[in-house]
Amino acid sequence: MGFGRCDFTKIDLRPVVAWAIAASVLMGCTANVGSVRTDREPEPDPPEFDPANFVDPTTSTNPYHPLRPGIQWVRGGTTEVGHRKVPHQVISTMTDVIRIIDGVPSIAMLDQSTDSGEICQVGFDYFALDKDGNVWLMGGYAEDFEGGEYTNVETAWLGTAGGGIPGILVPGVVTRTTPRWYISTSGDEAPSGAEPVAVGIDVAVAFGGFQNVVAILEGFLGAIDNEIKYYAPGVGVVLNEPQNRSLHQDHFELLNMFQLSPEGLAEVSQVVLNMEEHARETAPEVYGSAPRAKRARG
Repeated sequence: MGFGRCDFTKIDLRPVVAWAIAASVLMGCTANVGSVRTDREPEPDPPEFDPANFVDPTTSTNPYHPLRPGIQWVRGGTTEVGHRKVPHQVISTMTDVIRIIDGVPSIAMLDQSTDSGEICQVGFDYFALDKDGNVWLMGGYAEDFEGGEYTNVETAWLGTAGGGIPGILVPGVVTRTTPRWYISTSGDEAPSGAEPVAVGIDVAVAFGGFQNVVAILEGFLGAIDNEIKYYAPGVGVVLNEPQNRSLHQDHFELLNMFQLSPEGLAEVSQVVLNMEEHARETAPEVYGSAPRAKRARG
């Protein structure tokens, strides 16, 4: 499959890819956000961070962003490469790789992205969960590929020690009046934020129809106009709509969703651990001296 040094050959994703390709022919998602908020929100500061307020992320108490190990999502659509619109697919898997970041347990989600069937980026994000059900973005690492070969590191950070500022990706409770919130910054890019634009709507995508969906606008602070993500309760992101400031105009929807077997989970989690070892070479200033992550169930 041409995943470079990441060694995905042990993971048989052929049934997933075949289903996703077939489903992509049927794509024609619909969403009705109703009236979008037009009031100007003040730019948020990073949220108060207290390590004592965090819990085991695998308890997965946030209704919009499941953190249960073994969940795998297949999302597909299009992206722009240069001025061309090409097929785009992202396979996201919640692993059981855990590391302590800024004093709190954080779990890794692996993303494998392809453009026109060719791997273009592989990376993972670390998420933490607080007592209020807020999912925090704590760190991550991503590698870019071209022609099936590794080219460069896209991002690398681990909390404040890695030069970033953690924040809340998805609050545990979202209403139409929820104030704009601070997502994070990796240190190499401007801080990002989000705000709700619709709550309790219906959305239909290739995988099926969903009710009580929350639509959240994300982007850089000062210009939150990158994309709208639609979060379905118990499922997560079912649809992504690019906005004016989206760099690649990624448009994708949920095609399929799985619960991996223990063996599948072990192999995907090992991919993250292998990537972290590579990160010690490619991003030594962040991962070189960091303690090694471990599997929660390994």
